[in-house]
Amino acid sequence: MTNRGFTLIEILIAMALTSAILVFATYFMVDISNLGTNLSDKLGAEFELQLTLGTMISEIRSMGPAGNGAYPIATATTTTFTFYSDIDGDGTFEQVRYFLQGTTLKKGVIHPIATQPVQYPPANEVISDVVHYMTPGVIFTYYPAGLPDEMTPLAAPVNISQIRLVNIIGTIDKDPAKPPPATTLSTRVTIRNLRGEI
Repeated sequence: MTNRGFTLIEILIAMALTSAILVFATYFMVDISNLGTNLSDKLGAEFELQLTLGTMISEIRSMGPAGNGAYPIATATTTTFTFYSDIDGDGTFEQVRYFLQGTTLKKGVIHPIATQPVQYPPANEVISDVVHYMTPGVIFTYYPAGLPDEMTPLAAPVNISQIRLVNIIGTIDKDPAKPPPATTLSTRVTIRNLRGEI
């Protein structure tokens, strides 16, 4: 009667093949998991950007003079835009500041203090994160009138008294070296209360 079984070489080959399959399967599962996480983060950031752009449109369109008589626009750079708007509908104009810090777009709000004259203490600014995973670069571009396709943007440093339209663009990309690819959203906002004034 012959004893049949596996030789040592056959067992080693089987173990090597099994190990290779397990390693491949593990890397595949990690890649799928990372892609899912990146996609989820990206979709969350896209939603943040869409929501923020909608909010900014409303706030910028209805901006007006500050409670102390200051001009409706306080700061206008490529990464920071500060203006006055009644964002909570209480009849007083808050100071609103959108600014890029690293890869996060932030929003700062200062509620006025009812003194004579009204004050906007910088120490009272409440800052919140509004959009994550922003690609650093130009967010705000300013125009004197018309459509950006027909006009030349105002040169830096921007003369805030000439701004009539703001172009806002944001690009979301958690990790440029990994999928999914970047997404860019933009909008144009005409400042209603400043039209016709130069």
